[in-house]
Amino acid sequence: MPDRTGTLYLNLIWHQHQPLYLDPELDQLRGPWVRTHGTKDYYDMASMLEDFPAVHCTFNLTSSLLQQLQCYYLDRLRPFVDVRKNHVDDKGFLRAWKGKTDPWIDLLLKPSGALDEDDRKMLLFNPWNALYITDVMIERFPEYKALKEKRVRGQQLFEQDLREIKFWFFLAYFDPDFLNGRVVLTDGTAVDLTDLVEGKPDGTYVLRKTVTEEDCNRILAEVYKVLSNIIPVHRKLMYDPDRRTGQLEVTTTPYYHPILPLVYDSDVAKTCQPNDRMPSRFAHPEDADVQVAKAVQYFRELFGRRPSGMWPAEGSVSQDSAKVFSTNGILWIATDEKILAHSRPQGLPKHQPYNAGSGGAESVVIVFRDTGLSDKIGFTYQHYRGRDAANDFIADLLQRTPPAGEPDRLVTVIVDGENAWEWYRYDNDAKEFLRSLYGELTVLGSQRKVLTATMTEYILGNESRGIPAHPASSMKRLEWLYPGSWINANFSTWIGSEEKNRAWEYLLAARNDLAKSGLAAPDPRAGAPAPKTKPWYRWKAWEEMYAAEGSDWFWWYGSNANTPSVVAPFENAFLTHLRNVYRYASLAGGKITQREFQPIRGAPAGARASQGAMVRG
Repeated sequence: MPDRTGTLYLNLIWHQHQPLYLDPELDQLRGPWVRTHGTKDYYDMASMLEDFPAVHCTFNLTSSLLQQLQCYYLDRLRPFVDVRKNHVDDKGFLRAWKGKTDPWIDLLLKPSGALDEDDRKMLLFNPWNALYITDVMIERFPEYKALKEKRVRGQQLFEQDLREIKFWFFLAYFDPDFLNGRVVLTDGTAVDLTDLVEGKPDGTYVLRKTVTEEDCNRILAEVYKVLSNIIPVHRKLMYDPDRRTGQLEVTTTPYYHPILPLVYDSDVAKTCQPNDRMPSRFAHPEDADVQVAKAVQYFRELFGRRPSGMWPAEGSVSQDSAKVFSTNGILWIATDEKILAHSRPQGLPKHQPYNAGSGGAESVVIVFRDTGLSDKIGFTYQHYRGRDAANDFIADLLQRTPPAGEPDRLVTVIVDGENAWEWYRYDNDAKEFLRSLYGELTVLGSQRKVLTATMTEYILGNESRGIPAHPASSMKRLEWLYPGSWINANFSTWIGSEEKNRAWEYLLAARNDLAKSGLAAPDPRAGAPAPKTKPWYRWKAWEEMYAAEGSDWFWWYGSNANTPSVVAPFENAFLTHLRNVYRYASLAGGKITQREFQPIRGAPAGARASQGAMVRG
C-alpha cells in the first residue's frame, strides 16, 4: 500500500422537515411552523452558502414541508400580495381563504379591535399561540417578552397589546439578516425590516415605531417574499450531477415521512426491540414503494430533476426497505453509525460508505452519521460562542484525518437544520458559528486538508474539484443491514408501547378495509384525477391512507409525549385521516363500512380492554 495520506471528505447534510400540520377536514394548517422556519431558516440556510462557493453540502427537504409551503402559503397567498408595495389585499384574501391557510394569518389581517373571544383564545392560549417562542429567542425581543409576562401574570391586554403580540409572532421569526439590513432575494425582490425594528449593541431588538394594522399587513407581504424564494434559492444552487455544476445537493424523504421499514413490515421491530410487545403485523411493501415513488415524482415537479439521494424518515432503515430506494432510482441513503455497529459484518469503520443492496439494479450506497460531530452541532454548541464552536468542530473533524497508508475517509454529519438554532444562546440563529465554519472549511479545502463533497459528487466524482469517483461497485457490500433509526438504533419512538401499538392497530384496520373495498391503489406517478369524480375520490381515499402512515402521529403517542395540549392536534389529524379513508372510499363507490376510531391519548385502560382497539360505527 502506498505511503500516503488519504483525503478527508466532509459530507454535511442539513435535514429540514415539518410534520403535516394539516387538518384534513378543515383544509387548514393547525401549526404555523412551516412559515416561522421558512422566514428564519429555510431561505438563509441555503443563501448564505453563496458567500462560500467552495463549500458543498446537502439540504434534505421533506415532501410534507414542501407541500405545505407550496399549497397553503404560496399558492393561496400569491394572487393577493403586491411585492412592490409590500401590501396584501386582506379583504380579497380573507374572502377566498379565511380558515384555509395558517390561522395566525387570519388573525394578523383582522383588525385587532374586532378580535372576539375565540380569536383571543387562539392568539393567546392555543397550544401554539402567538407567544410560543423559546426562552432563548424571546430574550432578544424585550418588548415581546414583556407582553408574554403580562399574559402570564393575568394582566389585562388592551387592543394595542394584541396588535403587537400578533405582529411580533411574525417579526421575531425572521432571520437576523432581515432585521439587520436589506437582503436581496433570489428573484430580485428585497426585504428590509430596519424601519420597523432596531438592533441594539447587546443583541436585542426593539421597535422603532408604534405598530399599526398596516404594519401587520406589511409583515405578511414580507413573509410571502421570503417563502416564495425558498425553492428558487435551492434550485439556483442545486448540484447537477450530469454537468458537475452547482453547490448544494438537494434531496428528500419518502413522501408522508413514514418509518419505511415499519410500513414494509412492522415485525422487523422485533429484531431491535425483542422485549417490547408489538401490534398485529402491518406488512405493505407496496405502500413503502408508493411513499418513495411519490416523493421522487413531487421532487421532479418542483426541481426539474430526480433526487439522487434520500434521508429516510428519522434515518430508519432495514435490509428489506433499502431495496425500495434502489428500485426507485435513488443512488444513496443515510442513517446513524449505531446501525452500522449492529450490521454485518461487524467492526466496519464508520467513515466509509457501503453498498447496502443485493447487487445490480438493487445497489444503493449507504453512509452513516458521525453521532459525536452531529450531536455537537445539535446540542452542545448552543452553549458556545459561535467562533469557539466552529473552532471546536474543526479540531474534532481533523482528528478523523486518515493516517498514512489508509484510504480516503468520508465523515458524514447529519443535523436538523432548523430547530437547533433556536437554542443558541450566545449566537443569534447560529449565524457566527455557520459563517465561521464555512470560512474554515473554505481554507481547509484550498489546502486539501478537508474537502466538502455531496454524496453524489463523492460517488460519481467531480473532476473540476479534484474528487475522483467512488462507484457503488467498488464499495464493500453489507451482508445484513440492521433495522432501526437514528434514535437509539431501534423504532421505539414509533412502535412498542401501548398507545403507539393501538395506533398501528387502527392503521392496519383501515388499510385492510380499504384493500377489501374493491378500490385498487392508483399509480403514484399518474397524478390526481379530475376533482369530485369517482377516480378522484378513490385517489383521495388512498392519499388519506398514505398520510396516516406518516411517522409524526406515532411519535406523539406514549410516554415520550407528556404535553396533552400539544399532542391533541396530531391525534386529531391522525384520526381524521383514518376517517377520511372511509369517507372518500364510500364516495368512490367502494364497499366499505365506516369504523369509529376512539381517541387513544389518555384513554382509560378499561375502555381499551372492553372495546378492543376500535369499535364499528
